[in-house]
Amino acid sequence: MNDNVIFSYVRELRSKVKEHEKWRTTCTLNLISSENFASPESRSYLSSDLSNRYTARDHFYRGTRFADEIEELAVKLAKKLYRAKFADVRAISGHTCSLIVFMSLLRPGNKIVTCPPKHGGYPGSSEFGLGPLLSLQNLYFPYDAERMNIIPSETRNLLQSEQPEMTVFGSSFIPFPYNIKGSLPPDYKGFRIYDGSHVMGLIAGGSFQDPLREGCNVLMGSTHKSLFGPQGGLILSNDKDVFSAIDSKVHPGIVDNIHWNRVAGLSFAMIELLKFGKKYSSQIIRNSQALAHALHDQSIPVKCKTSGFTKSHQVILGYDENESLKIADMLQECDIIADIGIRLGTSEVTRRGMKEREMERIAHIIADAIESRVSKRETMKRVHSLVKEFSELEYTLSRE
Repeated sequence: MNDNVIFSYVRELRSKVKEHEKWRTTCTLNLISSENFASPESRSYLSSDLSNRYTARDHFYRGTRFADEIEELAVKLAKKLYRAKFADVRAISGHTCSLIVFMSLLRPGNKIVTCPPKHGGYPGSSEFGLGPLLSLQNLYFPYDAERMNIIPSETRNLLQSEQPEMTVFGSSFIPFPYNIKGSLPPDYKGFRIYDGSHVMGLIAGGSFQDPLREGCNVLMGSTHKSLFGPQGGLILSNDKDVFSAIDSKVHPGIVDNIHWNRVAGLSFAMIELLKFGKKYSSQIIRNSQALAHALHDQSIPVKCKTSGFTKSHQVILGYDENESLKIADMLQECDIIADIGIRLGTSEVTRRGMKEREMERIAHIIADAIESRVSKRETMKRVHSLVKEFSELEYTLSRE
């Protein structure tokens, strides 16, 4: 192919990456609850030589001694951070964690209980995702849509009558902890899994709940949401038999190349959480509550008022589907990034060092934008000013 064409592709790619980097890191106020900033050092490992290397438990490949030691360190850190006896860092996403756990512990025809997708349950674990792919029978928690939580008494009755082989606590929309112990019948024999994808950082900091000590066999989830590592997955357990069943199925059945650059980046994030996790996670929750109250005071509909709005990194707005789509688009035009839930997350702005006072500013900016009290140009100016004020990451070891 002509060199001019080749280099035009190179220039285009470089330009797109540079434009994305500038826009999303220096211009936008990111309130997507499933995203976060990884620290510079954590990100630096992604471009290391580890990104091109293989390892295998049977030592088929040579040249792996340092990668093997990185895995050992990552597992050690994960066990310490979550007070778990066993940990696996090989899953390359939260969804892959679900696939690993389901395929390891369930058989075709088994029943699985999860949060209903229509109420924010993770679609990937439902009848729209892994359920039919693995020939599972999908059942759903009885759910209180006003409180945005499962109903423990009715859940006990469901588990008692159906005796599903697996119950998966956790959800994509998760403003509050689950009452795990109160939802389990005394004689329930099924596997008890907690999908902590959204709240892994909060759990690590001791600010949300503690699934492994509240009755769950397995805690699993993504590593790039409230946990501020690179994209990936993490599986933890205190149950030797359950973990052995999972561990034996990971490679080569489900995950082949483990992406050791990702594991190195995750390790650095976990070290940061060992040092800063409590302060970071508690500030996230204070920020979420401050943002929710401030939005409510601005007459923006926020769900779960009677329950205190939120106890996680999420603030859920009470718009219908059509309104949410329009508002998400409107906010994006002002460089405020949200999903179409609308589910506002405070993890990334907390990582920037913002606190309760800034949540009030954000609430005013959002309300003014939604209610068209000021021009889009003025809103964008206020957003850029706020982001510029908080351009350095907090809760990081990268600068030390």
